[in-house]
Amino acid sequence: MRLLSIAAVGLFSLAGCSPSSAESASTETTEASQPPALTTSQDAKPKAKSAAGAPDALFERAEPARATLALNKEGSVWRVSLRAGGVPNGAATAADCELQAIGPQDADGVIAARVVPFEGELNDITAADIGANPPVIQVRVGPEGIFVEDGGAAGRFCGMGSDIDGFYRRLGSAD
Repeated sequence: MRLLSIAAVGLFSLAGCSPSSAESASTETTEASQPPALTTSQDAKPKAKSAAGAPDALFERAEPARATLALNKEGSVWRVSLRAGGVPNGAATAADCELQAIGPQDADGVIAARVVPFEGELNDITAADIGANPPVIQVRVGPEGIFVEDGGAAGRFCGMGSDIDGFYRRLGSAD
């Protein structure tokens, strides 16, 4: 009985509020109770270049989990933007991962890209997070796609069970 009277007092006190404060309280409660939008592995796409539109080259991996990689030429180096879903493991599947790295391409077509600070949709990495020895991601570029060898970046900056290694096929035509 005591609980009912407390609930009734709380209800009447809300009725006495001005409409604007009641609406804002209702809006705040509704917004706070809404879960944030989740990004699934199906949505794992890197952001396109903001000014020019599309990345210079776009690649996609299907196994062991969906992933995409965008390459953008920035002067004499390449920016590698990766987004990968966690390796499927039921309820223990890792969240999607996002990394960016920059490096030059050698004569054999290999880009040795070091992880760099960035602010993304899924991940923010600062210089302090990276420290003095940034991991190097090897990207071997070929006519049909690329092969990525992770130098420890996913294990260090992504959830346990994340994986960026493997073959990514080229989307669109090679320029």
